[in-house]
Amino acid sequence: MSEFIFTILVFIIFMSVLLLIYNNIIIIKKYRIKTDKVHAGLKIVLISDYHNNKRLGSAILRKTQQCRPDIIVIAGDLIDRRKTDLKAASVLLSGLSEIAPVYYVTGNHESAAGLQDTIHALGCENVLINEQYKIFEDYSLLGISDIINGDTEKKSDLLTVFQRLDNYKIAVVHRPTEFTRDLAISDYDIDLVLSGHNHGGLIRIPFYGALYSPDEGFFPQFSKGRYERNGSTMIISAGAGNTFLPLRLNNFPEIVSICIEN
Repeated sequence: MSEFIFTILVFIIFMSVLLLIYNNIIIIKKYRIKTDKVHAGLKIVLISDYHNNKRLGSAILRKTQQCRPDIIVIAGDLIDRRKTDLKAASVLLSGLSEIAPVYYVTGNHESAAGLQDTIHALGCENVLINEQYKIFEDYSLLGISDIINGDTEKKSDLLTVFQRLDNYKIAVVHRPTEFTRDLAISDYDIDLVLSGHNHGGLIRIPFYGALYSPDEGFFPQFSKGRYERNGSTMIISAGAGNTFLPLRLNNFPEIVSICIEN
């Protein structure tokens, strides 16, 4: 065997091991937010982009339980339009609902598959499709449907009304680009925006960041983590699954634990 072929084989094995690791271990990413708008704290677990990833279903439930959340927010794409395994989604939702109240905002995959109206049947009572809820005394939650559904004017009107509330305001939208363009949520008086969609940029370059996102292309502005603009904070989950190819590198699947406190 030539040295070149041996090197190629070693590289292939090395990359295969990395792909196996980065696509099958889920982590908890933690954030802490301090604000004088609340008296009582709130712990949120944010889950996005599960894509029927049954391999990690039990780990997601176990790690969510470890976080001991007050509420669980799903920021879309629990289901994958290419593999609409409703049983897998139902099992996860059922398990999450035993831990804490679940609030579900649909993503582009639910919309593309025409499944927005089936989420209730899967065991989730609180499906926020352009609706708001008051959760506890100090907090309000607004769920905004994916841009694929249109209704931009209606959503802008909802945000205008929502920003007038005098408690801590949380908006959930699947695509993080809605923070600065399209709806431009950061131009409203919204305290916290929760999002997903970009899978953390799939491959993350050490000391630089995300390689690619579906909406922004190569080297996106938004991938995962915490962003600030105009007094609003946005937290993006790297997601808990993949679409059709396991392409994560230097980018573990995650659930997000957010602690809001006075």
